Amino acid sequence: MKLTSLLTISAAAVASVSAFAIDLNGQVPFADLGEEIPGGSHIQHCSNPRTDKVEIKRVCLEPYPPVPGGVLHFEAEGIIKERIEEGAYIRVDVIYNKYIRLIRNQKFDFCENVKKAEADVECPIEEGPLNITKDVELPKEIPPGTFIVTAYLHKKDDSLITCLHTVVSFKR
Repeated sequence: MKLTSLLTISAAAVASVSAFAIDLNGQVPFADLGEEIPGGSHIQHCSNPRTDKVEIKRVCLEPYPPVPGGVLHFEAEGIIKERIEEGAYIRVDVIYNKYIRLIRNQKFDFCENVKKAEADVECPIEEGPLNITKDVELPKEIPPGTFIVTAYLHKKDDSLITCLHTVVSFKR
C-alpha cells in the first residue's frame, strides 16, 4: 500500500471517532480515550492539551463519518504556541481490526508531508493563529474494519508538540 494511501486512511480514521450517541451510519466507536477536540471531528487528545505546543481550537469534517471513495472536507483552527521548524516529525501507530499492526512507531517528516498535502501551510510554521482548509479524496479501497490510530507530533529536538488519537470502524 502506498504511504500516501496509508496516511490518508490514517487521517480519515483520526478524523472519525465518537463516544457519543450520534448516527454513525453503521460505524462503531470505541470507548472515549481522551479530551475530544471541539468542532465535531471526534479526534481526541492523547497528550495534555494545556501543555501542548499547539492549541487546537476546532476541527470540522464533512461528511461525518467519512466515506471510502468520497471527498472529506477538513477545516482546522488553532494557535501555534512554539514555532514548528524543518525537522519536525510525526510518529504514527495504526492498528487494523485490533490485532494487525499496519504501522508501528513509524516516523514521517512533518514538513515534507505538509508540503505534499498542499494544505496552504509550509515550514517553518510561526507562532500565532493558524487556519487550514483542505479537501481530501479518500481511497475507495479503505477496507471494512476497525482502525486505531495514534499520531505524535514532535519538534526536531524530540519534544512533543501534541498527540492525537482515534478509533473508527468502517462498514460496507
